[in-house]
Amino acid sequence: MQKRMIALAAMAALTASMLMGSLSMAAEENTENIVDTAYGKVQGINHTGDYADVVEFRGIPYAAPPVGDLRWKPPVDPEPWEDVLVCDTYKDIPMQVLGGAEVEPYLSDLYYDGVPKMSEDCLYLNVMTTEDSMNADAKKPVFVWFHGGGLNSCYTFEPEGNGEAFAKNGIVFVSVEQRLGAFGYLSLPQLTEEQGQSGNYGLMDQIKAMQWIKENIANFGGDPENITVGGQSGGTTKAMSMEASPMMDVEVDRLILESGLKYTSPFATQEEAENQGVAYLQDLGLDGEISLEELRNMDAAELLDNTSASYPQSMNQDGLYVTYADIKDAVEAGVFDNVSILSGTNMGEGSYPQVTNAEDFYAAYKEQLGDLYDKYDFENLVKVTDISACDTSRELGTYGLGTNISRSLMVNRLFGKMMAERTGGNTKNYSYVFSQVTPESITDIGTDRSAASQWAWHTSEMWYAFDSMREGVPEVRQWRDWDYELAEKMNQYWSNFIKTGDPNGEGLAEWPVADENMGYIDFGAGIAVHNEELCELEQLMAEFTSNQFGLPWGEED
Repeated sequence: MQKRMIALAAMAALTASMLMGSLSMAAEENTENIVDTAYGKVQGINHTGDYADVVEFRGIPYAAPPVGDLRWKPPVDPEPWEDVLVCDTYKDIPMQVLGGAEVEPYLSDLYYDGVPKMSEDCLYLNVMTTEDSMNADAKKPVFVWFHGGGLNSCYTFEPEGNGEAFAKNGIVFVSVEQRLGAFGYLSLPQLTEEQGQSGNYGLMDQIKAMQWIKENIANFGGDPENITVGGQSGGTTKAMSMEASPMMDVEVDRLILESGLKYTSPFATQEEAENQGVAYLQDLGLDGEISLEELRNMDAAELLDNTSASYPQSMNQDGLYVTYADIKDAVEAGVFDNVSILSGTNMGEGSYPQVTNAEDFYAAYKEQLGDLYDKYDFENLVKVTDISACDTSRELGTYGLGTNISRSLMVNRLFGKMMAERTGGNTKNYSYVFSQVTPESITDIGTDRSAASQWAWHTSEMWYAFDSMREGVPEVRQWRDWDYELAEKMNQYWSNFIKTGDPNGEGLAEWPVADENMGYIDFGAGIAVHNEELCELEQLMAEFTSNQFGLPWGEED
C-alpha cells in the first residue's frame, strides 16, 4: 500500500485550485491584491461567484524549506525576495503515506481528484481575506486552522476545509502546513546529541507559523491581538499541544476543537521517543546508529513506511517544546485558564463495545462499567433488544460511555464544567454533538459508504462548520436544502465564537455554556439545545467519564 500511495502522489501533480473549486487569475493580468510581509511582497488571487470578494494567498513561505542539512532541525526564517511573489498555487503537501485516499467515505468525498504532489518543501501557509480589508486598520479576527490526519497525514487545502465562508463572514482565515510523520516527529539519540533534544519538528513548525502570523497578519486585515486556533482530530492535538508549549509566545484567545479534546493523551518521554526512532530505522533496514549525514542524504521516499509499528507520529517530552506529561498537567498548571474553547464530537465516531445481541450488550457493559453497572441498575436503566443492541452501544459511546478521550460528548461537557469552576466563569466553553448524516445515494446502500454504516462520520462535520459544500463538491453528495441551511448556521456559530468568544447571535438558537449545567447543542436533523438537569443515564455517563479520564464531577467529589 505504501509504494502504491507514493506512486499515486508522484503521478497526481494536480492543481490545488481544482480541489477548492476556485479559479485564479493569470499573474500578468492581476496587478492588485499585493500585500507587504516581513520577507517581501505577496500577491493573492480572487475567488469567483458568491465569493468574488475573497482574496486568497496560496503558499506563502513562513520558513525555509526543511531539506538537506535542515532536515530534522528547527525551522528557520525564509530567504527574503525582491520581486512580488505571486501566491496563486498551493504548494506540495508534506511527505506522508496518505492511506485515507483509499478508504471510504474519504476516497470519494475528500480525495476524488487524487492526492496532490508531496515533498519535504512544505512549510507554507495560505491566507484568505477580502478585497476591502487588506490593511492594518481592518483588525479582523484571525482563525488559524490545523488539519486533521493525526500527526502523520492530510493537508490544508482539502475541499472540506475551504475557508471562503469564514473570510466572507469577516474573518482572516489562515491554514498552515507543517512537517508530519517521519519528518515531523522522528527522535533519535543522534539528533538529541546534535540539538539537545529531538522530535517535535512539526510542533516547532506550528509555532514558527504563529510567529509569522503575529508579525504579518495585520497587513492582510487581521488583528494579531485576536487569534483563534482550530483543528480537527489530529489538528486538536496540534492546537492544544502548541498552546501548552512553553515555547509558544503568541497569545491565543480561543480554541475550536473538533473531535476532539485531548485531555489525558500522554506524551512519550524523550528516551521512549528515541528508542522508537531507532526501532523505526531498523524497520527500514538501517543501522540504528547511522550518521545524521547519511540520513539527511537519503531520498525522502526511502524514509517513509507507515506499516512499521514504530512509525514516528507523536510528540514527546523533549524538555523544551513539550514539558508536560499530558494536557491535563498543563490544564492544572493554569495554561488554559484564559482560553475559551468550543469543542465536540460526531455521533457514531466514538469508541463502543462491538455487540451483536442483547446478551452481548449487557455482558460488555457489565465489564466496562464495573461497580457502576449495579449502582445505576444498568439493565433496567438501558433497555435493548437483539435488534437495537448494536446501535444503542454506538450511541452510548458517543454520549459518554466511550473510552476514546477525543470522541465523547461527556468529556467536553465535564471539561467545560471543570474550567468554569476553576476560572470562576472567566473562560466560557461550548460543547456540541454533530449528528447530521450526510446524504447518501441509492448506490451507497449496503456499502461502506451507507448512512447505516457511517452515521455522522469522522470529519463530516467540516463540510458544515466550514460551510464548504458546493454543488458538485463532492460529486457523490447530493446536498439537500437542510444541509446548506445547517452549514450556514454552523459556520455562523463558529464565526461568532471566533469574533467574540460567544457563538450566539441573531437568528440562532441559544447555545448554552458548558458550565455547572454542562449544557450542549446537537446539530442534526434539527438544532436541539440541551441545558436541563442531568437524567440518571447522564449521571452514569458523568461518573464513568470522571473515573475514566480524571475529570472532576461535582456529584461525586
